[in-house]
Amino acid sequence: MRVNPQYLNNVAAAIDQTTSVQQQLTEELSNGTSIQQLSDNPSAVGENVSLNSAISSDVQYQQTASSAQGMLQVTDSALGSVVTQLTSAISLATEGNNGTLNPSNEQAIATQLSGIRDEVLSLANTSYLGQYVFSGSVNTEPFTLNSSTSPATVTYNGDSAVNTMTTPDGQSISLNLPGNQVFTASGGNVLGSLNQLISDYSSNNITAAQNDIGQLSQALNYVSEQRVAIDNSLSRITATSTYAQTQSTQLQSTQTNLMQADVAGLSVQLKNAETQQAALSQVFSSLGSNSLFNDLTH
Repeated sequence: MRVNPQYLNNVAAAIDQTTSVQQQLTEELSNGTSIQQLSDNPSAVGENVSLNSAISSDVQYQQTASSAQGMLQVTDSALGSVVTQLTSAISLATEGNNGTLNPSNEQAIATQLSGIRDEVLSLANTSYLGQYVFSGSVNTEPFTLNSSTSPATVTYNGDSAVNTMTTPDGQSISLNLPGNQVFTASGGNVLGSLNQLISDYSSNNITAAQNDIGQLSQALNYVSEQRVAIDNSLSRITATSTYAQTQSTQLQSTQTNLMQADVAGLSVQLKNAETQQAALSQVFSSLGSNSLFNDLTH
């Protein structure tokens, strides 16, 4: 029986098709991904691009949050130390205001208060990774002391800018406290109150010291309030960073499921393709031999 050449061509084309399928399945099994090129699954490729973008945003936020957490933790620690120093100053000044100390004792208290003031000034000039914590948006030492006046004066060299960061859900979180808001504010002038008390005890002005102790107590309360604001920012950043990390993990899992090859399913498909190719090759070989035999006998 003469075989139609077109039928032979169709069988040959089917063999080529199964060979191509085998190659693709083998590549997917080897690479572990179900998509080798855009044409394999344009929809999945587009979704993968979106997932990559979302994952990148989450990772970037976590990195930014980590740096912000460090700055806020240093700020909180500095303010905690300021609270300790101010508490000591109030206790010392109150002790010296009992009316029983002589001028020499009062001078000694003034000296101790000066030491506390210098420590608070150092804390106000705290830096983290090369950036001054209380200078606002500028990177310059925020406070300088002029001891040539009585009382001594402090100059703020920073600005009033509050730096912020935006969370993945669009919230704004404050990352700093400008120094003039913490240490020289009208409602809580920490350094001004300390300098005034130092002047009071240096000049034996115990009457004025009583009022200035009250001013320093008010400043202490104000610093404590500012510290609460920093702690709130720190808590919010920690929570949103944890959320971003969880979301990133979930997105990566979704991406893996989207792109990962189904090894078991692909293995079955590959086996079927190999079986189909073997059968087609056998048919082609048989038909080809019959066609050649018919050509030779006619």
